[in-house]
Amino acid sequence: MVRQRASGSSGRDLMAFLIENNGPEILSSNFLDSDKANFFLSINDGAARLLIPDSRIDEIRKMITGKLVVLPRGPCWPQSNKDAIEIRFDDGSKTPYSIQLTTEQTDDLVPSSMHGRNLTFSAWGKNAIKIFERPARFRIVKRLPCLEAWNDQIQQEEAKAKRWWQFWKWE
Repeated sequence: MVRQRASGSSGRDLMAFLIENNGPEILSSNFLDSDKANFFLSINDGAARLLIPDSRIDEIRKMITGKLVVLPRGPCWPQSNKDAIEIRFDDGSKTPYSIQLTTEQTDDLVPSSMHGRNLTFSAWGKNAIKIFERPARFRIVKRLPCLEAWNDQIQQEEAKAKRWWQFWKWE
């Protein structure tokens, strides 16, 4: 499957790019050919794939320390009406490395119906080279950033957040 996406901030500097998929794997993409490229999250076949441009390649060493990738989705503070997703690389520390991406930096946000479910996360570099892969968990939260570690005991609170999210987004 080939996906086409136009990307840019507030509709300016639009760049069209393609991602050719084979299930959760990326066969090719022209996304990383741009000098202005930033992180981009692509969702396909139960997998979250982070495209990492050369300009951000140094951050990989911070990412690979995480044994689990947690993907909270919710309104981004301070813009509480802006839907976003956080990618947190849980390494057991109190300050895990994380990044936030807005809808402009994704081809599809993980749907709220996936709350509490497992995903596969992978990071991809130039020429569709897979850099690493980790197990991932998805959750709906009331607000980002959300630096809470993944814990099965907080599932009840997250279920409340999911109901709130569905009301807020009318899904």
